[in-house]
Amino acid sequence: MRKIILSTVCGVALISGNAVADEGSWYAGIDGSYSILGKEKAKGSTLDLQSHFNDGWALGGTMGYDFGVWRLEGEIGKHFHNADRFAITNDGGLGLGGGSVNATTGKSRLTHYMVNAVYDFAALSDDNKVEPFIGAGLGLGDLNMKNLATAGGAFAHDKDSVFAYQMFAGLRVPLANAFEMSLKYRFLGTADASLQDNLGNRFKASYGVHDIMMGVTYRFGGNSKRAAAEMPQPIEVAAAPEIKEEIVPEPVVEEPVQAPDPMPEPAAGPEVDMGPYVVYFDWNSKAITAQAQDIISKAASEAGKLKEIEIKVVGHADRSGLDSYNDKLSLARAAVVKQALIDAGVDAGVITMESFGETAGEVVTEDGVREARNRRVLITLK
Repeated sequence: MRKIILSTVCGVALISGNAVADEGSWYAGIDGSYSILGKEKAKGSTLDLQSHFNDGWALGGTMGYDFGVWRLEGEIGKHFHNADRFAITNDGGLGLGGGSVNATTGKSRLTHYMVNAVYDFAALSDDNKVEPFIGAGLGLGDLNMKNLATAGGAFAHDKDSVFAYQMFAGLRVPLANAFEMSLKYRFLGTADASLQDNLGNRFKASYGVHDIMMGVTYRFGGNSKRAAAEMPQPIEVAAAPEIKEEIVPEPVVEEPVQAPDPMPEPAAGPEVDMGPYVVYFDWNSKAITAQAQDIISKAASEAGKLKEIEIKVVGHADRSGLDSYNDKLSLARAAVVKQALIDAGVDAGVITMESFGETAGEVVTEDGVREARNRRVLITLK
């Protein structure tokens, strides 16, 4: 059953797409874990056994900075497991006996201090916010084996600080405001710890733990990816026409001419709103919201009133990402709006696309700032 759970979590977590945009923000998080330690080897010049531990739990905290595609974070955590039994090959003269022996006492405690690098992938699809990630970390582990004992007596109570490493993969989902939730699988291992038994003999103890983790993250100075401001559309005011003084020539007196019969006035054409129509997007998203779809449908409807029409679609991004990524994101937004216009009945041949990345924001901001009014696509009819 454990293998099925672990395989399922790993398989889902490693689904990937394109990289997400740079968040440019600090964050902090806490994790709780269902922890599987299993059996660990203890082997020295005399002592030779396997320690079997019950499933336990772990707590941890992270503090990091999100660069966008990559995150760098520090982590502190602790694992808690209780001994179940010992499979003894050689008791090293401690009087423990041989074979499988139940533990009377015994605890394993590991406190780890890690530096992690995390790679974020894009959302699984355009219409949701579930984002996979993978990561790895290196650091230090303080391993403490407390009061390991059988009915035959105690045989070890010692601790050691050793090199630690971990690999993990998971999914994260933005929540309201600045919070995110994550589900993660992790393997954390250490170099063999050097411990001493109750007779003063040294032995090596292995450690490798599997964790199924759930966590909550808070992002400082910014909303989660699901939060999207409902911003009013900008109103463009046309510049007043330049008035030039005209030179009136002297009147010329001519013979009166019989005026022709007046031509009938042509019928007025349909009244068309030429735009611009502004479609806003959620942060780091190219998904079209219901409100955006209404605006696109309105633009397509107005375009359908004219026999000859040109439509220009221009994509933009805010400054919360890397320049190169925002160039791609703004173009991708323009592309999905173009496709939505086509789906609404507009001929693809009359649509042209352009994108400006983060260089032509409606609102001027510092680099790294999220601004909902700059995450937009403009549709103009000509």
